[in-house]
Amino acid sequence: MEARIEAFCTAVFYPFLSRIFHPINDLLSPIYQPWATITAITFFVGTMLWICLILKESYVNEGRPNKRWYSDLRLWTVLSMLPHVFVYFYFY
Repeated sequence: MEARIEAFCTAVFYPFLSRIFHPINDLLSPIYQPWATITAITFFVGTMLWICLILKESYVNEGRPNKRWYSDLRLWTVLSMLPHVFVYFYFY
C-alpha cells in the first residue's frame, strides 16, 4: 500500500514540485549544514527577543479586550516558536 501511495505522489506531484525545489536545492546545497542550522536558530531566538523585549506591549497587544496574562500575544509568540527551535536543536 505504501509503495502505491509513493508511486501516486511521485507521478502526480513530482513533475510540478521538482521545477520549484530543484533550483532551490541547487542554490542551498553548498551551504555548510551546521551554519544553516545556527542561522535559523538565531533568527527564531532573535525574533522572540525582539517581540518580547523591544516591541512595546501596547503595539503587540493592540485591541486586546482581555487584559489577563495568558492573553498576551508576546507569550504566545514565544510558545509557538519554541517547538521550531527545539527541532533545530535536536537535529543539530
